Amino acid sequence: MPDYNQLKIRNKLYPAKKKNAVDTVKSAADKASDRGDFRSANNVLMDSFACWQALESFRRTADRNKMYVFGDQWGDKVNYEGQTMSERESIRLQGNVPITNNRLRSAIRTISGLFQSNQTEPVCVAREREAQEKGEVMTSTLQYVYQHNKIWSLDVATLNNLLISGLAMFKSTYGYRNSKVDVWTDALNYSRVFFDGHMEDVRQWDCHLIGEIEDMSVYDAMARFSDGDRKKAEKIRDIYHYVNTDRVSSLVESYARDTYGYRDFFMPDDDVRCRVITTWRKEAKDRYLVHDTLTGDYYKVELSDLQNIINENQRRLMEQAAAGVMQEDMKLLEYQWFVDNYWYYYHQAPDGTVLKEGESPFWHGEHPYSFKFYTFYDGQVFPFVSGFIDQQRYINRLITLQDFMMRAAAKGVLMIPESAIPPGMKPEEFAKNWVKFNGIIVYEAKPGIPPPTQVTANTTQLGVYDMLQIQLKMFDDISGIQGALQGQAPNSGTPAALYALQMQNATTSLSDVFDMYRMLREERDMKNLKLIQQFYDAPRLLNVSGDARRMVMYDPNKVRNTDFELSIVESTSTPVYRMVINDMLMQLLNMGQINIQQLLENGAFPFADRLLQSINVQEQQMAAMGGGIEAGAMPAMQSVPADIQREIASNASPMAGRLYDNIMS
Repeated sequence: MPDYNQLKIRNKLYPAKKKNAVDTVKSAADKASDRGDFRSANNVLMDSFACWQALESFRRTADRNKMYVFGDQWGDKVNYEGQTMSERESIRLQGNVPITNNRLRSAIRTISGLFQSNQTEPVCVAREREAQEKGEVMTSTLQYVYQHNKIWSLDVATLNNLLISGLAMFKSTYGYRNSKVDVWTDALNYSRVFFDGHMEDVRQWDCHLIGEIEDMSVYDAMARFSDGDRKKAEKIRDIYHYVNTDRVSSLVESYARDTYGYRDFFMPDDDVRCRVITTWRKEAKDRYLVHDTLTGDYYKVELSDLQNIINENQRRLMEQAAAGVMQEDMKLLEYQWFVDNYWYYYHQAPDGTVLKEGESPFWHGEHPYSFKFYTFYDGQVFPFVSGFIDQQRYINRLITLQDFMMRAAAKGVLMIPESAIPPGMKPEEFAKNWVKFNGIIVYEAKPGIPPPTQVTANTTQLGVYDMLQIQLKMFDDISGIQGALQGQAPNSGTPAALYALQMQNATTSLSDVFDMYRMLREERDMKNLKLIQQFYDAPRLLNVSGDARRMVMYDPNKVRNTDFELSIVESTSTPVYRMVINDMLMQLLNMGQINIQQLLENGAFPFADRLLQSINVQEQQMAAMGGGIEAGAMPAMQSVPADIQREIASNASPMAGRLYDNIMS
């Protein structure tokens, strides 16, 4: 048994140090030096720099993949005769011409085209059954965000980034841009982001640090981080005193510049912009987790709010006791101490000065980034393009080798003994007459002298062509992009069912790519949805489809506190879907289940608005004349504008023809 007397003496002589409350942000601030209204946080800056350095190999791989897809496929460095140079230079020194057959870019375009041909869109479903109408409103609002951010085009470009670099990343924010305040989504470049290297979860839920480096003008930095304080803005200008404000663009900057190279973490790419390092890091702080048994809500409060919780419980005790509620049935605030891991952001200058900081201001409580890797295995990234670069290199080598052999081989070389050339005729004249149409060369044959012969080397039997075909087939097999997926015509006699099966099988091999990208889109759209609920504080009339008849009223008071589930489904804006809907509506019209007005209001006909307007005008005229018109009755054909009559009668499509027949009947 322990000697309690000895323990008491030891505690008296060596008292335990008082432990401070858990607060990693405050601990870092205590060690930081102040700079006016700004403080330094060098430990955060060094953590970010360490994460940046750890991704050097990832950036090099992504740069090489980009070079092979869009740039120089002979750009890898090799050692030739003791000197380090690019493969292109070494081939030229050997007297050859480097030839490129870019199959990689064709593969990327095929996958992008497949993604575009199967358009999808986000759909929100309210968790409460009675709130399904709110889900339709949120779906329309998300589609509005899609429209003004051009997200459909952004998705295609970001999918290409995922295939080439292995990383696709979005940033969702709210603010003033393009003359309006709204939710904005941006795609980020892999060469400007950093994150911790401890992630092993394929969903990236174990991320603890993430950020980006941004280059902007000093005036943009003043506007963004001064918070409307002129003195603070002047101090930001002093921090970036080295920035050249006389020019707005670098003299060497160009869209044709070579970006394959090292990018510095601390310094911008030119001297006309300033570098801002944005870091989002998980910090720790002890708080109370509160469960309101009256409403069922969970939320967290600071330690200093404990007395408020106690006061509220006392108030509820008195109120519910007066109402006759038994003590065991009382609805109180239950609370428990816990260590809260939360997201905290830092905007820093390269010298460690914190321009702005704070806890995540978003309702979702996270950083604004949505990102995914493909393929992500055992904490490492293996990009899609990296899997068949070797096949691309070998294809280029075989084509270059075949070209070299064809140029070096004899191509109809004329060999003639000198003594066989007629006297007085030069060799050039003899060769000219040899290839001349209907040319005749008269010479005296001499015994023992062979006649002229023409030598042609056969370069088709060296096996290069067969090896090239093997590599091309291996490229298709490894990438999963078969001829049917590329839209190539099938061989003669191939059944249609077999060709459709081949296309389906080719699509199946790429399903993991699209599934990973769908997960990324769901995370991004969920953050956009939370931003909409948080910042849309006034009713808005949203014209999502461009049709004035289908405008949606967004009321924040109705949807702000509703939980939604979000999923990505097939888009209803594709031509195939519109054709199916129109066909179904036409069948209902023929069966008499709907009238012409309902058909035009719910269908997707290009002339629907003008025709509905004509119907409404005729109804108003009939009402003014005192005559009634049956609801939904078809107006006279004379009231329909002439151009619409011509469009219907032109029978541009089967649906238009059937609609015309119904109108005339």
